[in-house]
Amino acid sequence: MLERSQKERSFPDPPDHGNPAIAGGRRRSPPSPPDSILPPSSAAASSGDGGNVDKVLFKNLVEMVPLVESLMDRRAKSSFTRRASMVYTPAPSQPKKNAELRGGKTAQSISAKKRRDRAENFQRDDTVDDISFFSSRVLPAENVQKEREELTMLREQVSELHKKLSEKDEELKSAENSIIQMNAVNATLDELRRQVAEKDSMIRSTNSQLYNAKIMLADKQAALEKLNWEARMSSRKVEELQGNVVSMDLEIAALTQLFEKLTKNDAAAYSDDSIAAAFDFEPLPPTTG
Repeated sequence: MLERSQKERSFPDPPDHGNPAIAGGRRRSPPSPPDSILPPSSAAASSGDGGNVDKVLFKNLVEMVPLVESLMDRRAKSSFTRRASMVYTPAPSQPKKNAELRGGKTAQSISAKKRRDRAENFQRDDTVDDISFFSSRVLPAENVQKEREELTMLREQVSELHKKLSEKDEELKSAENSIIQMNAVNATLDELRRQVAEKDSMIRSTNSQLYNAKIMLADKQAALEKLNWEARMSSRKVEELQGNVVSMDLEIAALTQLFEKLTKNDAAAYSDDSIAAAFDFEPLPPTTG
């Protein structure tokens, strides 16, 4: 069982020579370096479980790692042509069993000692592998400044992208506010259109009622004119009747005078014929009809 685990640990996944960060179609992160080669601040930060680590700075560094790796993978330089090779340490051969065992305790002590030795050997091998892999990732001293400049440029690009993203967010918010205002204006316009339609219907109804009222007023005016004409005709007839009454009164008065004269003349004739003969009767005035 121990030998199988030793073999599994002694055969790490070989890195892809074209892209050391990608193996077998999937990305894998390099093993973490031991505490012996880390700076004191990093070792203290890693051992302290992030107690004094700035979370924002750590997040920014984590976000920048894929960008740096992609840049390193895309740009083929002479400084990146050398790739570290994994150190393969074969597992120690299993010792042959002794035909004759000197005792149970001696065999157990020897096997336990061998197991401890093998475990120590594997620990040393793992440490050597980790150190060799990490040392292969360390850049030469003359390219540190250039990489820092590239990191600075990447940071500027990231900040510029963040700035553009914030501007786009502001434009999006402004567009959303404009859409909300347009929707409110459209709702107000629809309400005004509805009110205008109601007013138009009321105006049509009022115009219809006014037209009917005009027709009724015209009928009443015609009836009033007819009554005025009838009143004028009646007044004319009254005037004619009054004229007839006056003429009849005159005729009656004349007849009355004539009758009185006749009565007087008759009385005088019976008393004195000579006197009656002396009076001549005047003709009656013509009657005006």
